[in-house]
Amino acid sequence: MPKPSHLSVLGVAKEVTAGTPVAATKWVPYKTLTPKDDINLIQDQGQRGAPVDVFGLYAGQKGAELDLGGDVFADTIGWLLVSVLPDLTTTGASAPFSHAFSTLCTGDTQPPSQTWTIFDPLGTWQYPGMQFSELGFKWNADGLFEWSAKGTGWAYQTTTSPTPSFTSVPPVANWNIVCQIAGTPTFVQDGELTIKRNVTAIRGSAGTQNPYRIWTGDISVEGKVTLVMETTAQRTAFQAATVQSLDVAYTQGAAAAQNGLQLHCSQVAYTEGTPSYGKEYIELPVSFTAIGNTTDVGGSGGYSPIKATLTNAIASGTYK
Repeated sequence: MPKPSHLSVLGVAKEVTAGTPVAATKWVPYKTLTPKDDINLIQDQGQRGAPVDVFGLYAGQKGAELDLGGDVFADTIGWLLVSVLPDLTTTGASAPFSHAFSTLCTGDTQPPSQTWTIFDPLGTWQYPGMQFSELGFKWNADGLFEWSAKGTGWAYQTTTSPTPSFTSVPPVANWNIVCQIAGTPTFVQDGELTIKRNVTAIRGSAGTQNPYRIWTGDISVEGKVTLVMETTAQRTAFQAATVQSLDVAYTQGAAAAQNGLQLHCSQVAYTEGTPSYGKEYIELPVSFTAIGNTTDVGGSGGYSPIKATLTNAIASGTYK
């Protein structure tokens, strides 16, 4: 008989050794979850005197991909942030703690390796060595602040059934988000911001079907927002290629229960900014790209196109 998908849960934990699975330490509420198993079959096409294309199929190297998403919770989103922005500095002697995520510009520049666990009615599936190529945020007039992500890792392994427990931190209603352009609070109808970095599975001959390493490359940030065009200022900024700052932020709760997230890009430039006359008022949808700068950096210095600051009750040493 069919198995109920709504009984499936998603967990995460940082690894001690890349590719060696560990039990989930945090369970992440999700809306979308699609694992893809890469088995890379090898074809035997050696001709044997017959009009046949393939004479055998053999197991090649393996891997996995995860495509997942959900609502932003100020504690669990930290595992996604550190997976793309691994320069992490945590401050505070007690809750609320402040976690600043930025581009890591020293050492191997790599994020910490993570195991993501899917526990469903058929079993427990651990996806180790996960590195993320994309983390996107989306908001509009309705609903909750949302994230989506894409990851690459090693082939799954099975394990014993865990005992999940979930966050008590509430999600975020989109009306609570405040956007600023050039330091000025700006009304935004809807928006998207996506952090990307190339991810490559390094494969070779080493007596194993797993990759040698999941390697991440350069970081980029892009997005788009829809503005109500009350003045010509932002259209002029597009035409003049004016570089401005962009902030997307929210806070909620108080004292030790305070939590929030700020996505700050000190330098963004519009790549598109054409007015739209399709409604009874003029809209200005703008697309933007963030520029690497020396302001949004963390402890490793260098350059970064973004700094994300997360406030919650999670202590130092948890995410990384």
